[in-house]
Amino acid sequence: MSSIVDSTPLVHWYSKEKLDDVANEFLKEYCPDALKQPMAVPIMDIATKKMGLRVFTQYRLSEDFSILGQMCFTSGLVTIYDKDEDEYRDMKVRRGTMLIDPDTYLKRNTGCFNNTVAHECFHWYKHRNYHLYSKALGKENTTAFRCPVEEKNVNYHDDWDDEDWMEWQANNAAPRILMPKKTFIGAANEIIEQGHVAYGSLLQTWWVTAKLAELYDVSKQSARIRVDELGISIN
Repeated sequence: MSSIVDSTPLVHWYSKEKLDDVANEFLKEYCPDALKQPMAVPIMDIATKKMGLRVFTQYRLSEDFSILGQMCFTSGLVTIYDKDEDEYRDMKVRRGTMLIDPDTYLKRNTGCFNNTVAHECFHWYKHRNYHLYSKALGKENTTAFRCPVEEKNVNYHDDWDDEDWMEWQANNAAPRILMPKKTFIGAANEIIEQGHVAYGSLLQTWWVTAKLAELYDVSKQSARIRVDELGISIN
């Protein structure tokens, strides 16, 4: 992986398996109860009260909802989309400002919103030093990290730069923060056992996924992906 300078690799490589450990480190610092029992991680409280971030949800970040969130690592100007004027304009922000496009909730669901907040929290947790160092070196566009809806294909990672890897890390760390491995497996197995009593195969898969999504306040899609990643057998 590339870095700003070879002698100072500020973007560390994490495998998906290692990201479970990194997510646990995050929760140990900001919400240790989530490592003890299944629960909806209060990610907004973590962002604002524990991490001291300013979270704004009223500014559209793109005309076509191609950007979900944006983490501002330094004070300066960022570009937002003014729907009323139908134009992009610059807005002043302070270091530690998180912008979440309101359509993340309006066009998706609460689970998608929570995942986006967790995604941006992870950027702040692990990547802010990279951006501060970039600014010290006089690099351009160091104020904010814009996070798109569409993910890059990991199969073509040979051409990725530091920012691509940071985005991949945040994409994969966010659901691990919201659904910690140990408690998620325990909760899934308990729900599956309950479901064996009354449900058939297809309905049980839907029911288990829905119950996990409700418990952890995530989307059903995210819960199902987590089930598959952890090799949990529903049927």
